[in-house]
Amino acid sequence: MQDTELGLTKMERAAIHVIPPILGAIIGWYLPVIAKWILKLPWLPYEGLVEKIASYSGMTASAILCIIGAVAGIALSQFIFYETLTVIINKEAVLLKIRKAQDSFRKEDIQSVYLDGKSLVLVGRQENEMYKEAYDGNKETIAQAFLSLGYPWFYDDPYLADYRRWEESDLQVPVAAHSLLRARKEYLEDDEETKARQLQRDLAKIGIAIKDRKGGQYIRMDNTLSKNEQNG
Repeated sequence: MQDTELGLTKMERAAIHVIPPILGAIIGWYLPVIAKWILKLPWLPYEGLVEKIASYSGMTASAILCIIGAVAGIALSQFIFYETLTVIINKEAVLLKIRKAQDSFRKEDIQSVYLDGKSLVLVGRQENEMYKEAYDGNKETIAQAFLSLGYPWFYDDPYLADYRRWEESDLQVPVAAHSLLRARKEYLEDDEETKARQLQRDLAKIGIAIKDRKGGQYIRMDNTLSKNEQNG
């Protein structure tokens, strides 16, 4: 069974491996010179630290800072790889890999696939949001990959009309979901994206999909939520 892999291209991977360490090394080598220039500014934060760096001189100091810069660049490269979504598709299933997580979904369980802005979204047969994660690759490339293997790809969100702005007074939203949405709102305000992303997943598991807009959180309740309420 032949797999189609989408994510970073070989050229992009090579660039990410090479460019950050090189830039880090160059910046490290010239850091004392840069610090001396920064000290000429009328105001700057961390003035004591900048003065300390500016005081370094000689080949030894520059070499040490060069090595530190290169190591920082390597760390940045690894972070970029860590935060990049890889999509592996075949005729039967989709495998999605990012950070330390791997998620697999059978083709027969997928009702729709689309890009919501820069996020790849997979929706199940009960209109439940099964997966949502940032994807930085080419939109047309991923669209053609899914379409060529017979997946239900949509160029726009087919559920867009079902979203409404979340209000705490909304009686159709379960109490537990309100608590999660309140907590997520606070995380977004504090720029705690990792925690906000986890709550988005938790809400999806109980039947509520989310879109973030300037006006707040917009929600869509899927069919699994209705069934859970009936069973409850």
